[in-house]
Amino acid sequence: MASSPPRIQERTGLQAMQTFPIVIVGGGAGGLELAVGLARNGHSDLLLIDRTPTHIWKPRLHEVAAGSGPGEIDEIAYASLAEKWGFAFQQGSLADVSAEDRTITLAEMTQDTQSHVVPPRRIGYQALVLAIGGGTPDFGVEGVREHAAMLDDVEGAKALFSRLSHRLPAHHANNTDRPFQIVVAGSGATGVELAAHLKTDLRCAALAPHSDLPPVDVTILEGADQILGGVDDEVRSVVKDQLETTGVRVETGQQICKVMANVVETRSGQTFKADVTIWATGTSGPAIAGDIAALETNRKGQWRVRPSLQTTRSDAIFALGDCCSNTDATAPTTAQAASEQAEHLIDALPRWLENEPIDAFEFRNKGTLLSLGDAGTVGTVKSWFHTDISINGRLAHAAYRGLYHQHQFRILGPLKGSEQFAADLFERAAGPRLKVYG
Repeated sequence: MASSPPRIQERTGLQAMQTFPIVIVGGGAGGLELAVGLARNGHSDLLLIDRTPTHIWKPRLHEVAAGSGPGEIDEIAYASLAEKWGFAFQQGSLADVSAEDRTITLAEMTQDTQSHVVPPRRIGYQALVLAIGGGTPDFGVEGVREHAAMLDDVEGAKALFSRLSHRLPAHHANNTDRPFQIVVAGSGATGVELAAHLKTDLRCAALAPHSDLPPVDVTILEGADQILGGVDDEVRSVVKDQLETTGVRVETGQQICKVMANVVETRSGQTFKADVTIWATGTSGPAIAGDIAALETNRKGQWRVRPSLQTTRSDAIFALGDCCSNTDATAPTTAQAASEQAEHLIDALPRWLENEPIDAFEFRNKGTLLSLGDAGTVGTVKSWFHTDISINGRLAHAAYRGLYHQHQFRILGPLKGSEQFAADLFERAAGPRLKVYG
């Protein structure tokens, strides 16, 4: 691999600029697996950037929101992984990209007080990978940004758990006979999994024992005529049955037109009481995408990439995951797709840096698995003959956990990954682990 260019010492109100052969912005499922995979293959002269100091596997955010954490969902420090595998890490948020200069700018970071400021930083690259994830579109619906919670990242998941932990005791203190009402807008994987966990596994940081919690009613509102668009009909039917068996109310054909502090209104004229409203209506590009003039976006605000995962306006800039969309074939906005894209780039980036041709990315769908809390796990997996096999119960649960442990093995390595797998089994049997924050 080409050696790292000399460090450029340039001070113009920014910190001295560093240049790396590969810069990866975003440490989600795809970005982190890419950084570790490159380093394990001998290409550790790279920089990983994320706006938070720790990594949580995004498919488990609904568990964080329902109260399984912090402490029971593994948070892994990026700095520790960087030390382990030999790459560099910096905490920061993307502010701009200059394709012409091959530089990125990180925004100023203020910590604690104004006296603790990390100034804007400019970083050079030979190859840049954008993997910062996406957001949830509000579709211009009145009141969404003011009154609804979203599950775009770990901060959003923790904020939702905090909101629930404040409002449940208040509802309990009023001695009302009315159940606590939660409305989930959207019936994709995130909405369905979250609704099931809130109904069956909801915990409260401010009230115990669990039996003292008021009864909780959860309603899913979906604008389309069926839930889980794009999912196998058999899986959709099983999921709907299990949701209704656990007491989750599913209302299809309900397009929301207004969200208020305690009520959600639909175009049909119906209103739904909502002590908490959660907006889970699909995926759009990151908010920063529209501010970066160097790159092209689609109508959903995602960066447009070619089949090679290179952006349409720069061969040196790649993107993966929810923040981008392929101009020829769109992979689903899932951790599975991001992981496959990372695997592709682990091979492609070193080849590109050596001026060798790179192949197009091809998504290989391995199936769909949905965790529904105490209602169980359901989904489909691909057989050796590329046909869908429907699974549920313990087998589906084991397969779902297996996806998470595959991720752990990729970022921790075989030995540490095995230790974490054994610890996870023990801790689930023994109860919540103690995690102290200093």
